[in-house]
Order: sequence, then C-alpha cells, then structure tokens
Amino acid sequence: MVEQKILTPGETYLFTKEILSINVWFPKNQRKWAVETGRKNLAIFLLPIGQVLGFTIVKNKIFILITLHPKEVLLKVPKERKNQSYILTSGDLDRYVAGELPPIASQDSDTYEGENLSVSIRKRFANFLQSFSLQYNRHYGRTDRLSARYTGIFKLNNDDEIRKVLAEMQNAPFIHEDKRDLSECYTNSYHLEDAEIRKVISYEKVIVLFGGKIKLFQEYAKAIRLKLKQLEGAFEYLRKIPPGMYLNAG
Repeated sequence: MVEQKILTPGETYLFTKEILSINVWFPKNQRKWAVETGRKNLAIFLLPIGQVLGFTIVKNKIFILITLHPKEVLLKVPKERKNQSYILTSGDLDRYVAGELPPIASQDSDTYEGENLSVSIRKRFANFLQSFSLQYNRHYGRTDRLSARYTGIFKLNNDDEIRKVLAEMQNAPFIHEDKRDLSECYTNSYHLEDAEIRKVISYEKVIVLFGGKIKLFQEYAKAIRLKLKQLEGAFEYLRKIPPGMYLNAG
C-alpha cells in the first residue's frame, strides 16, 4: 500500500481525511448522523466514478475504499452541476459501467472527455467532503472549517491488500475508542446484508473477495479485532496510520 498523488483508472485506492486539532468531529449520536449523511453523499459524488468497497467514520477520520471505473467509463461521466440530482446506487453500477443508464449518455451534459482524469477524480472527493462539511455545520450550528486540507490517498496493489484494508477498516472505530462489538457498530460496513449499506457499498465485489460468503468477510474482521486487542497499548500510534497498516500480517 503506497501513498499516491496521481490516480489511475481501474485501480483501487484508500482515501483518508482527518479533521482539525480538536478531534471531536463525530462525538456520540453525531456519528450516526454523519454516517447516514456520508452514505448519501457517496451516492451523489463517488459512485459515478467507482465502486465503493468500504466506508468508515471514526472519532476524527473518514476512510473510503474505492475501485475507480475504467478509463472508458470515466471519460463519459457527467460533470457535477450545482443543481445535480442524479444519484446512483451500487445496484445500478453494472448498467452504468455498460453505458445503459440515460445520464451517462446525455448529450446535454458535459463529461470528463479531454480532462485530466486524476485531477477530476480528486475534485470529486473534494466536493464530497465540502458538501459533507457544509451539511454538518448547518445541522449542528457550526461555522468553522471542518476538515484538514491534507487528504491521504493510498494505492492498493492486489486483492490481499484490499482484503486486509477492508477488515482493518471495520476495526478502525475500535482503536479510536469505540469499544462496541463489531455487530453493534454502525460506523462501518460490517453489515453487508443491510439494505441501506448495499445502496452504496459494492456488495458483490466485496463478497467475491472473500470467497462469496459474508461470513468469511466478518470472520476475517473478527480475527483482526482479536489481534488488535493484543496491541491495545499501541492504539495511540495506530490512530495516526490508516487501515492496512495496523498489522504487519493479516
């Protein structure tokens, strides 16, 4: 897993975003609101450019794992507009990638044809975060900027790395002081059978990575939890690094 600046179509990346110094972005009940709002924004800003494999919010960070669409698909993605109302769900993605949904072929919509795709993709993430920040501030009566300017982007090179990051993402809340069992934690994508999660998470792609069974994915996440419990004294350090780097071996 290597940090990147240039993004390549068809590759899988982990995006990380941290808030400013106070580290209380999502305290208590605000975290559930943040998760639900984040999923809605994923459908608007990020599903048009890729398959979201994981989305997790912890006390002061957001983690998004996404496989970008191939270049031929990205070039036909409609650019965002202020009055944009086009929302994808993960169930539409196969038809979307095949060019079968009307918005992707709309002649009156500017697309990314001729654009620098790496820059355009990063802008999509920036707009996701900006929209999320504006909604959060409006909902909770805040006025300050919510997130730090730096965004971590890490390229995953193979399925083993993707499996490891996915399993560690489910446990990120644990190292950030959320001690609830995985089955009770709403800040991650552990419950892939949940209809609301399936709207944004590419369920089938995740399950294929784990032999076609939800239980194998969940068991892998539980195994990571057991290993992390043995490292609890090192949590202060682990909070500073992204999922995929918590353990030397999955």
